[in-house]
Amino acid sequence: ISDLDRRRGAGGWASPEAWQAFLSSACRNYKCRFDEQMLIYAQCPDATAVLEIEKWNEKFHRYVRRGSKGIAVFAAADNDKTRLKYYFDVSDTEPSYRGGMPVPIWQMSDRYAPAVIERLSDRFGSAGRKALDDALTDTAKTAVEDNLPDYLGQLADVLEGSYLEAFDEENIGEKYRRLVTNSVNFMLFKRCGLPTDGTFEREDFADIVNFNTPETLTSVGIATSDIAESVLREISQTIREVQIAEKSEKNTSRTFAEN
Repeated sequence: ISDLDRRRGAGGWASPEAWQAFLSSACRNYKCRFDEQMLIYAQCPDATAVLEIEKWNEKFHRYVRRGSKGIAVFAAADNDKTRLKYYFDVSDTEPSYRGGMPVPIWQMSDRYAPAVIERLSDRFGSAGRKALDDALTDTAKTAVEDNLPDYLGQLADVLEGSYLEAFDEENIGEKYRRLVTNSVNFMLFKRCGLPTDGTFEREDFADIVNFNTPETLTSVGIATSDIAESVLREISQTIREVQIAEKSEKNTSRTFAEN
């Protein structure tokens, strides 16, 4: 992250516009770690589904086109030393001679919304909501409130050199909570295809300017990434269950004439 910050200039990541652009990319690769999401955004911001070449080959029977440029990210080696590994986006792949497997990139639609709202209510307590946007906003608030203390304690250890040093503990906690909540909510809206223009304002992410060191930016980024992932995985699983149920219902409803 520090190398990326140097490449973009001091504080290059810490602006509301840059942060929203990153979140728009990260929501598509929500299963990746925050540091991987940052590197994916820096090298291929339009990536929608990334895997290592071996997994494209083995799991989806797809090959990576010759000349495609890999996305370099860090992976821990057996000897605890960092090494590079390379992701490739689905757009860089083609079906192999065995026939490619479909890549399960889910998309939200109206027919999934009731089941998703119910699932979020069960998991995160967004009860009573009938609209998906309201359910997502409530879920973001609840998920952050439930998990933020685990991350806030780590932030206190990395404040040195950041603009956050000018604030007292209460104000730091409030800025952190507000920024992470809005960031998680933004990722949920973006990934579910809901409009963000007019829903989110620049001021919703204004606090990012105070997280102007690699350490503080990483602190807010890890919290945002982890919490958003937990919600998006629930949504993904719900959509998958609805699709399976629809397919089963379609199969059982077929009738055949007797010979």
